[in-house]
Amino acid sequence: MFRRTPEDPAILAARAAARRESAQADVERARLMAQLDREQREANAEHARRQALADEQERRRRDAARRVERAETRERRRRARAEFGAKLRPVLPLLLINGGAAYAQAAYAYDQIAPAAWNGPSRVAFAVAFSAALESIAVYVQWHAHDALMLKAHATAASLRRAAWLIAAVVAAINYAHFANGAAPTAAAVAFALLSLLSPWLWGLHTRRAQHVQLLAEDASLIDDAGVEFSPKRRRMFPIRSLMAARWSIEHNERDPRKAWEGYNAERAARAAARQADKDHPAEKVTTPPAETTPQEPADPPVDPWDHAEPVTPAPATPVREPVRPARPTARSLTAAERVIAAHTTAPTATHERIAHLAQVSVSTVKRHRPRPVTGSPSAPHAAPTPVNGTPVPIAA
Repeated sequence: MFRRTPEDPAILAARAAARRESAQADVERARLMAQLDREQREANAEHARRQALADEQERRRRDAARRVERAETRERRRRARAEFGAKLRPVLPLLLINGGAAYAQAAYAYDQIAPAAWNGPSRVAFAVAFSAALESIAVYVQWHAHDALMLKAHATAASLRRAAWLIAAVVAAINYAHFANGAAPTAAAVAFALLSLLSPWLWGLHTRRAQHVQLLAEDASLIDDAGVEFSPKRRRMFPIRSLMAARWSIEHNERDPRKAWEGYNAERAARAAARQADKDHPAEKVTTPPAETTPQEPADPPVDPWDHAEPVTPAPATPVREPVRPARPTARSLTAAERVIAAHTTAPTATHERIAHLAQVSVSTVKRHRPRPVTGSPSAPHAAPTPVNGTPVPIAA
């Protein structure tokens, strides 16, 4: 009844080809999807690996930063402890001394001054407050003296130190009276009195050290140096000469022991040579009458009243020369003026440069201290009057 229409073979072939291409496309799509999925997984794995590496690096960086921060914190704490220790070491004996004295005051106040009706904590608080108030007076005044000296107010510091010593002496007397057996001393009375009395002295030690450190920080030349320090062996072998060389170094501001020793020995040899020269060739010094005295007028010779003679000019006075006694050797060092005079006495005709070389001073010092030569001529205001009219005649220079 129904007959199937036969299809065209070309159409069938086309349909078969289309089905094959669709199957191939599905296979290619499946392959590409599998490849994409594989690449996505690889990309995710690489990202995870890199993220893990970055996280590890960040963790290490944070750990390193924490280690550095901890090291810096430890260094800061170490420096703070060192600074605190450096500040505490100079004042620790002072704190112990004042603590002992305060304990004595507190013990006496608790036992003798605090009312017995009070409870224990109230009596302890009263005793601590009493001892702290009594012992802090001298400490507070001495602290102001320390601060004034650091600010270079030397007069204020000196007056405050004296006041601190006076207050400490009064507090020491009170401490002594607390524990003495009447007027008789006891070990506790003497010990606690010394603790109160030594507080200003310890403060003074700390103040002088702080002032020395301050001067060193500002300028080392501001410190008055005490001269050189020779070795113990040199002091034993040459006790007197070492003492005199140290004195010479203080006078000449010399800090090198070798230069101080050589300089003192050179000066000592120069003094010995000058004394020997004075003994061998005693010099003469020129002495003139004082300028304030008026020379005595010579007696007038007999003159004919009718003879009008010319004015007679008086002869110049001859300087009186007397030998100079040799200077006695003294143990002290000669000053610059004394060295100049000694060198001039040894060589009175030498030049200023030669005298400066002999006396080991400058030429200006020689010009200032070397004796001037005396001319021996009387000055014009003191000229003698003439026998004719009694009027002084000026003397030609």
